[in-house]
Amino acid sequence: MRVEILMYDGVSEVDAIMALHVFQVAARLDAPVTARLVTADGATEVTGADHTRVTGLAEWSPDEADVLLVSGGWIHEVIADGELIERLARFRDPAAPRPILTGVCAGAVLLGAAGLLEGRPATTHHPAFPDLAAYAEVVDARIVDAGDVITAGGGPLSGFDLPLYLLERELGLSRTAARVEQFMEYDRRGTVWR
Repeated sequence: MRVEILMYDGVSEVDAIMALHVFQVAARLDAPVTARLVTADGATEVTGADHTRVTGLAEWSPDEADVLLVSGGWIHEVIADGELIERLARFRDPAAPRPILTGVCAGAVLLGAAGLLEGRPATTHHPAFPDLAAYAEVVDARIVDAGDVITAGGGPLSGFDLPLYLLERELGLSRTAARVEQFMEYDRRGTVWR
């Protein structure tokens, strides 16, 4: 499974790095997964919400990815700017190849602003429920699995929960997911709503 974790100026670094860590640990346990941090515009560097500079980023290739993970962050600024939202909106075209779209925390709101959640259930970080309600049916669950779009809410720790869920759902690797949990000394939280 090839995962691309979308980075942008104002991204919540912790959301993205937690997800990356889960996939990297799973790969070290021989899971067939690769993950990388990418940008939609080809920038090789971004500054996150907590002012961490992340470098060495690659340009996304979502046509080749199995999963695109969109982390939360300073979503109001990103939505107002419109550039990233416009790039995400390309996935509305049903004829275009499309990875499974996933949103961690307020990343779901960015998917919604791009028109990718219309009439669909989704979740996000609790303070962003009103923002998400403008684009989707808000479900108060840790993970909402709507088939080709999966969202995770409840704060940054959902950056662990969503990748663990994907290891099970997409690769059937329940034991590997459990081993990753044990390695990280982290227990998944909440429920999965389908």
